[in-house]
Amino acid sequence: MWPAGSGPGAAPMPVADALALRDRGEAVIVDVRSREAYEAGHIPGALNVDGTEIDARAAELRRLGRLPILYCG
Repeated sequence: MWPAGSGPGAAPMPVADALALRDRGEAVIVDVRSREAYEAGHIPGALNVDGTEIDARAAELRRLGRLPILYCG
C-alpha cells in the first residue's frame, strides 16, 4: 500500500513542492524512465527505477521510509 494520496491515482505535484519534500528528507524522487534516458539527464539525487519495474521494486521503495515521488521527464 502506498501512502495516502500517492500511487497510480495521485494528483500531479508541482516540481518545487517535490524538491522541497526531497530537501527536507520526506521524499525520494524516482525517475521512471529507461536507464539510458536517466543517464542522459535527471533531477540530482533521483533514483532510477524503470517504469516497467515499479511493481517489482515497490517493497524496496517503501523500505526507504520516504514518500516516493515518481516522474518521467
